[in-house]
Amino acid sequence: MVQALMSAGTAVLPCVAAIGWSAIVVWLIRRAVRQFGAYREIAVESPRADQILPPLAVVVPARNEAHTIVRCLAALATQDYPPRAVEVIVVDDNSSDDTAAAAVAAAGKDRRLRVIAAGPLPTGWTGKSHACWRGATATESEWLCFVDADTVPAPPLLRMAVMTARRERLDFLSLEPRQELGTPWERLIIPAGLFALAFVLDHRRTNDAADGAAAANGQFILVRRPAYVATGGHAAVCDSIAEDSALAQAMKRGGFRIMLLGGAALIRTRMYRDLAGLWEGLSKNCVATFGGTAVTLAVSVIAFVLAWSAVAVPVVLGALALQQSSLLLLAAFSMALLASIAMAGLHVAGARHLGIPAAYGLLFPVGYTLAAAIGISGVLQQHRGYARWKGRIYTRAS
Repeated sequence: MVQALMSAGTAVLPCVAAIGWSAIVVWLIRRAVRQFGAYREIAVESPRADQILPPLAVVVPARNEAHTIVRCLAALATQDYPPRAVEVIVVDDNSSDDTAAAAVAAAGKDRRLRVIAAGPLPTGWTGKSHACWRGATATESEWLCFVDADTVPAPPLLRMAVMTARRERLDFLSLEPRQELGTPWERLIIPAGLFALAFVLDHRRTNDAADGAAAANGQFILVRRPAYVATGGHAAVCDSIAEDSALAQAMKRGGFRIMLLGGAALIRTRMYRDLAGLWEGLSKNCVATFGGTAVTLAVSVIAFVLAWSAVAVPVVLGALALQQSSLLLLAAFSMALLASIAMAGLHVAGARHLGIPAAYGLLFPVGYTLAAAIGISGVLQQHRGYARWKGRIYTRAS
């Protein structure tokens, strides 16, 4: 009897650990499912012959995008938006490669497309904000659409975006493109980052007019010119590293209606093609994305610990169950193992959703380790007061 009581006593802590780990996993899965489900995807409708759409200018800011700009412009040329109502303005942001020449060649004889130079970067501006501003001020169109050069728009993109904005009475619409992930680094790190965002941030707040929170994806932004002018446009957020969300916040503060929706069927993108570019880009943005250095550091550490807990907790409890013949320890091990399998299953489902091999989902602890290192790199950049991006160094507020 005494031995049984002692055995039960030694099993209490492992049982608490198994229950705690299982509870954390259930919360994380519910949180992820709810957040990913909050993205309303834009449905694609067939064009109608009697449909009248407003004048629209597509601004493509481009810096050192010679390897992507041709694909982007070719896709924009196939848009089913009324040809006489749309123009495309490529703004070459002082590229050191052949971006401008590639854009001119891609335009050919298409009079809807023109290439302009951003000119010298003014003090206090980020390059992308300045290029977007130059493009916006070079047109009088009723609607402005900012599209990154590394995106590939499907033919209905512009039409469906404008239709959705008018139907929902929006002043500002941003879409989340489908992510294309090529290298192992992209396939490990970007899914971990997307899950971390789903665990931490509430995407529903942006689309709630009564909530002051706002976020956007700068790869696609559609905005009514009067709202853009009234809030100051990119000139008002000229020094923001994450100019997309800063612009969305300015719109919401100004009383304009904004939305962030899913656009996987309408636009796709491959943001980074190697580890160096991925590391630089995510380090630059992560602090602004998560809302400060303290939050970013906490998310990085907690993500690392929880990811490896999926391995460590069942391994430790399994070793204890082998050492002692205790039903409680066996139950604790079984509970922890099932929780870790569920966590792996969530990431495998995420990998399948992103169109990458399921094996990358099983490697999620490695992905979170790399993502945590990038988060800490971003915090250190913030502490040092600068950020690097595409050959430029930007001073950032502490």
